[in-house]
Amino acid sequence: MLAWKTAVAAALVLCVSLPAWSGEPHTDHHVFWVVHGRHNTVYLLGSVHVLKPSESELPPEVLRAYAHAHALVMEVPLSDLSFDKLVGLTLTLGTLPQGKTLVAALGPTLYANLSAHAKPLGLDPAYLSHFQPWLAALTIEQLALAQAGFDFNSGADMQLARRASADHKPIIGLETARDQLSLFAHLTEAQQREFVQYTLEDTDHAPREVETLIRAWRNGDTRALEQALHEGFDQFPDLYQALTTDRNRKWLAEILPLLRDDQDYLIVVGALHLVGGDGLIALLRRHGYVPIQH
Repeated sequence: MLAWKTAVAAALVLCVSLPAWSGEPHTDHHVFWVVHGRHNTVYLLGSVHVLKPSESELPPEVLRAYAHAHALVMEVPLSDLSFDKLVGLTLTLGTLPQGKTLVAALGPTLYANLSAHAKPLGLDPAYLSHFQPWLAALTIEQLALAQAGFDFNSGADMQLARRASADHKPIIGLETARDQLSLFAHLTEAQQREFVQYTLEDTDHAPREVETLIRAWRNGDTRALEQALHEGFDQFPDLYQALTTDRNRKWLAEILPLLRDDQDYLIVVGALHLVGGDGLIALLRRHGYVPIQH
């Protein structure tokens, strides 16, 4: 489950991800595919939204794809990633109703567990008192990842977004930040409590899990990534269905017209969206396209 929750960006925008490339040697493949349309080429990069600054170098294949692309296609467009907008949206969707507190929403035992995870991170549990459980849990996990050296601004997608902004290259969003956060805001109270429990368990060993996923990602090991995908379904099937499979199908409707265009595009989404039987690569194959992994 950590594989997709580490996708929470600054101000806790949710996107599924894995860490990006380092300068270390690679195998012959990356989490990167090339798909040819009738008159153009679409590149698909499996990304991470958080990674260590020292391990953030992008490989030549991706930089060449960016140079050829008419536009950069992301889960959320750059305009949706402004800090002020995200903070306001997150608080709107992630604050408990007036008169309700986090301890009441979680119950004393689970709240005590959450507090025990917050304090070593320098986070006063009282700060979270009016957060919905999902937002409180993700805040703790993001702090734990930051403490381990992972940084949203060093992610592959943010690097490319900054390049596109500087180059005045169009940035197209497959969805909005509200779409992403609403997946969590609409969880029932029981689902949120379950989500908090799983999140706290993952936080205990987050750096180790992330490093394991980094190795799979660097090696283009789609089998290992698909295994992480299945583990997420096993732990939290309803939310995982909404976060991955359902979104993949919605995104496919936006991607297919790009393959009928005469311009090239670079699509950057979380790596777990590209693998598995319901991943974007498999969905494109079902529509007659032949994605080639590079």
